[in-house]
Amino acid sequence: MDVTIGEMAEKLRSYDEFVIVYHIRPDGDCIGSSFALALGLQSLGKKCAVTGRDPVPNIHRPMTDASMQDDVTEPVYISVDTVSLIRTGNYSDRHFTFCIDHHRNNSIEADYRYVEEDCGACSEIIFKLLREMDVTITKQIADLLYTALVTDTRCFQTADTSVQTFETAAALKKLGADTFNISRKNIFVKSAGRRIIEELLKESLHFSCKGRLMTGIITLDDLKTADIADSELEGINSYIEQYEEMLIGVTVRELPDGRSRCSVRTSGDISANDICAVHGGGGHYHAAVCELDCRPEAARAVMEETCKGFLKSDIEGNK
Repeated sequence: MDVTIGEMAEKLRSYDEFVIVYHIRPDGDCIGSSFALALGLQSLGKKCAVTGRDPVPNIHRPMTDASMQDDVTEPVYISVDTVSLIRTGNYSDRHFTFCIDHHRNNSIEADYRYVEEDCGACSEIIFKLLREMDVTITKQIADLLYTALVTDTRCFQTADTSVQTFETAAALKKLGADTFNISRKNIFVKSAGRRIIEELLKESLHFSCKGRLMTGIITLDDLKTADIADSELEGINSYIEQYEEMLIGVTVRELPDGRSRCSVRTSGDISANDICAVHGGGGHYHAAVCELDCRPEAARAVMEETCKGFLKSDIEGNK
């Protein structure tokens, strides 16, 4: 059942124990949002544990390691920043009492859902929710929420960045968020491995449709060459957006199980969400993801064929 932010706050107050589940291959938004929500609920006397199929990326560990995990015996489950049960990984068989998300086409059938589609980051929702519950926003919570905000908007560069995004950032700054160091660490500083991966991605780029359609590949061998973990590549899917002529860009990442994760970025009036929906995925209007049951080169071919149909429609519609 879809509820208002006020109703969500009221329902959360009526339970005592929670397990907060973030999505597979976690990013800064789901981690920051999940742990900030846990801290807020704990401040109200609730017990919380935060978990997911995959571990917290190392870059976010200094913040999350400082958070206390409670022992829970009869918890209800909350999905945060997660569009579907598949994305909850090994928690897909659980019943979710709550769902808080900002993606299009959310399909989690929770008892209580608050989905604000195409919101800049899920942390914007968590911030409003914590305020609705009269939670005191500490510096620790502010740092988690700002990390989530700045990573998911790529430092306020995404199409979903809104007035609300900037208002949230300003409020978190006033509450003590370390905006300079968080932005620098998560957006601007690149490790040697990250620089190698970007070069390998650049070498793999394939241009078609007069450069309007671009596809790149990151393989598991590339990760070994760069000596970097997949969890350290947050934001890499936006690399392709720096090319001015791009209307559709796809970054294909090889998965350990032989499948491929295809991240689509678009500009103008082309919907990345609609492109990925063809293959069972989704996300936002200009940024979405789907997964294919094939190796990267085959996945590239499939996505190029799919994207050309959308590209043709856009070009013809703008003649």
